[in-house]
Amino acid sequence: MGDTQNKEHPVPKPRTIFRKCSEGLVLSHNWSSFHGRSHQRRSSVPSIQVSGTVRGVPKPNVHALPTCQDHPSYRYEQYCPQCDVPACAECVSSGRHSNHDVQNISNVYEMMRDIVFKDTHELESFILPFYDTVMSDIETTHKVVASQHQERKKTIKELGNNLHKIVDDITEKYLKEENDMEADDMKNIQCLEMRFLKLRNQVRGTVEENQTLLDNKDFPKFIGQLLNYTSRNQLFRDVPERYEMVVADFNPKVLTEKDFVEMIGRLGVTQKKSINRHRLPVLRKDFDKSIRKPSSSHAHQVMGKIQTGFTRTARVACSLRGHQLYVCGDSNVIKTFSGEKFEDIKEIVTHSGNEPFDVTVTVDEHLVYTDWEDGSINIMKGEKVERLVKLVDWKPQAICCTSSCELLVAIQLADRSQSKVVRYNDSRVIQEIQYTDSRNLLYSNPAFIEENKNQDIVVSDWTKQAVVVVTKMGKFRYDYRGNPQTPRHKAFNPCGLATDSIGHILVADCDNFVIHVIDKTGQFLLFIDSCHLQYPWGLCIDRTDNLFVAECYSNDVKRIKYQK
Repeated sequence: MGDTQNKEHPVPKPRTIFRKCSEGLVLSHNWSSFHGRSHQRRSSVPSIQVSGTVRGVPKPNVHALPTCQDHPSYRYEQYCPQCDVPACAECVSSGRHSNHDVQNISNVYEMMRDIVFKDTHELESFILPFYDTVMSDIETTHKVVASQHQERKKTIKELGNNLHKIVDDITEKYLKEENDMEADDMKNIQCLEMRFLKLRNQVRGTVEENQTLLDNKDFPKFIGQLLNYTSRNQLFRDVPERYEMVVADFNPKVLTEKDFVEMIGRLGVTQKKSINRHRLPVLRKDFDKSIRKPSSSHAHQVMGKIQTGFTRTARVACSLRGHQLYVCGDSNVIKTFSGEKFEDIKEIVTHSGNEPFDVTVTVDEHLVYTDWEDGSINIMKGEKVERLVKLVDWKPQAICCTSSCELLVAIQLADRSQSKVVRYNDSRVIQEIQYTDSRNLLYSNPAFIEENKNQDIVVSDWTKQAVVVVTKMGKFRYDYRGNPQTPRHKAFNPCGLATDSIGHILVADCDNFVIHVIDKTGQFLLFIDSCHLQYPWGLCIDRTDNLFVAECYSNDVKRIKYQK
C-alpha cells in the first residue's frame, strides 16, 4: 500500500470541491454513496480542515482529519477515486477497495489545490481580462449608439425645421404671386370698365339729345335741327372688343404622410451584427504552459533563412494552413514560398505594375495586397487579381485580416494630413477608427497593423514612434513607446508587428536590430536580439509560433524558433 500511496495518481473527479470557512479551507465530498446505504442517513459531513494561504499547498493536520464512520478509532487518511469516497486504513485493509487506486488524501488535497490555483490563474490572466475587454467594447458601443441616435434626432428636427421653412417660403411665394395676379386682373377690369362706361355715357347723351329734339314744338326750329341731324347709331352698333376673366382654380396636390415619407426617405433600422458564440482557447495543457512567457533571449534560434531575391525585403505574411509564405519588396512582384523548406517559388505580378505596400492572407487563403500608388486594395482569387476597393483622396497602407475574415486597413490622405483605420467586410466599410474620446488623432503615419488574440487592433506609427493599441470598438487602450535598454540605444523605430498564440505582441525595432516582446497590456517582456538581426522590418508568426523576420536591407527572411 505504501507504493500505491507514493506513485502518481489520476486527479479525482470534479465532484470534489473547495469551500471557504472561517478556520481555513474545507475540502468537501459527496458522501451519499460511500460504504453502503447505512451512511446515506447520516447528517454529518466529514471534512478536512487546514490553515494556509491560497497560493501555498500546506499539509493537512492529521488531528483535523475526520474519523471514519465505520471505524471510529481511525481517521480518513486515504481516498478512493473509483468510489469517490475517503477511507481509513481499516477500510482499505478490509478489501472494500480491493484493486482500486487508493491515494493518500493529502496528495488529493494538494492536487485539488493545484487545480484551483491553475484555474484561478487562467481566470485572472486571460478570461477575466477578455470579459473586461468585452465590457469595455459594450460600453463604447453604448456611447457610440447613443451618440448616433442623438445625431439622428438632431437630423430629424433639422428636417422638420427645413420642411416648415420650405412650406412657409412656398406659401409666401404663392401669396405674393396671387397678390400680383389679383392686382393685374383688377387693373385690366378697371380699364375695361372705364372704356364701356364712357361708351354708355355717350349712348345716354345721344338718347337725351334725340329726346330733346323730338320734344321741340317750334316747327321752324325743329325743321332746321332735323335737317342737321346725323345718326350715331352705326357708331354705337360697332361694339369694341371686351373680354371675360376667369380666375384659374388652385387645386394643390394633397400630400399624405406616405407621400412625405417616400419623398424624404425612411429611417434605417439598426443592424445587429452577431458575434457568434465561441469558446475561448485553453492556454495550457498543464500548469507550466498556462503561465509561460516567451523564452529568454539566448533560447531564440534561427531555424533557417529564405533568400527572397529582393534588394529590399519589406513585408511578409504567413498562410493559416500549411507552409506558405508571401513576401514583397522593391518590385511589382509578390513571391510565394512554399514546401517544407520554402524552396518552391511562385511569382505574382501586381495588377497595376506598382510596388505593393503591404500583404496579408485571408482565412480562406486568398492573398490581399494594398497598392499605395493607385489607391487600391486587391485580392488574388485563383490565378486572377481582382480589385476589391478603390479609394479616392486616400492611400491604403498597412493591412491585415482579422479572425472574423474582415480586413483592417490603415489609410492616409494623399496630402498626409490625416490617417485612420478602416474595417471592411468584403468591400463595404463597416467601421472607421480615427480619434480618441477627446477627439485627438490616434494615428499620424501608420506603418503596420495587426489584430491580437483578444481582438485589440495594434498599429505601429512611424511619425509617433509608437505602437498604438485600441479595442475592437476603437477605444484607445495604450501606446507603447519602446524600451530604452536596447543594445544600440537608438530612438525607437517601430515597424513590423506580429501576435503569438497567447496574445503577446512582437514589434520590430528596425534601427536597434531587435524585436520587442510585450504582453497584451503593453508591458515589456523581453528583447529578441540574439539572432544577428539586421534592420528587421516585416514580421509574421505561423500557427506553431515560428517567427519570420524580413530584413529590410538584405534579401533574407529569417525563420526563428520563438517559443519553447
